[in-house]
Amino acid sequence: MGGGRGGTTVEAPKESPEQRAYYAQLARDIETSRQKKEEQEQAEASRLANLRASGRSSLGSYSNIFQQQLKAGALTSSAAADQLRDYQQRYGLEAGDIEPQLQAIKQYELEQLPTQRETLVQRTFQDILGRKASGQELQTRLDEIAKSGGRLDVNAIADSLKGSDEYKEKVGGSYLENYYRTYFGPSEKETVKGVEGAPDWQKSTGRYTISTGAAFSPTLDEATQKTIGLKFGEMPEKFTGSAGEIEQMQQKLRQRDEFAYNSGLTKLQGQIDSDIQKIKRGSAKEVAEISSKTGIYGNLVSGFW
Repeated sequence: MGGGRGGTTVEAPKESPEQRAYYAQLARDIETSRQKKEEQEQAEASRLANLRASGRSSLGSYSNIFQQQLKAGALTSSAAADQLRDYQQRYGLEAGDIEPQLQAIKQYELEQLPTQRETLVQRTFQDILGRKASGQELQTRLDEIAKSGGRLDVNAIADSLKGSDEYKEKVGGSYLENYYRTYFGPSEKETVKGVEGAPDWQKSTGRYTISTGAAFSPTLDEATQKTIGLKFGEMPEKFTGSAGEIEQMQQKLRQRDEFAYNSGLTKLQGQIDSDIQKIKRGSAKEVAEISSKTGIYGNLVSGFW
């Protein structure tokens, strides 16, 4: 023991071989863990670098896709910007990487979008109704687009136009109306006042004008009319009415023609029967006269014998 303050000396404890081996292994494990972590960090950094590189290289193509959707009205400007930011996060891009695309969306919304919406709405009106939208009709649709968050739903606009009376008249109305139009011909038209500043248009009244076929219908002479106590009036060449009225008129014409034919046939049959009776009476008289003369001649001849 050596001397010190107080006259006492403390010796450092000596490590055993087992302790030295333990500490050496612990140092090696720490170094291995450090190296493994460093390798993982390098691999992750490499992965992120490759991901960013891939995102940057595909950014142009991706931007073209949503810009086409934007121009077609299938995507709003805000939705396009949100998709671009999602792309940024997915590929770990910097804010500056997508700034040109965000600026392009803003520029498109300010400069091109209003004209594009008007063009698509007018094209829809032209395709469905065969005319342009009036100023009020156009503004109504643009307001509806704004209320829906800016999404241009061309199909919804087309469906609303197809539900209008103007469109139904344009395509011929219902199946029944088409049938009547084919069977009777075009119907009379009436002018309908256009709404929302739209031009006036022609609507079917459901009344049709057809030929009665008077030139081909039989007539009764005055004698027959007096005999049956029924006088046929003048038949007009044309008749105008609804489909139901036309059907009733045609039924009456069929009954009229049938009655006229039957009356004519009855009169003809009566005339034939009368002529036959005359022939019969004339023949009987002639037979009697011949028989009488034959008897006289017979008596005269028998006197000679």
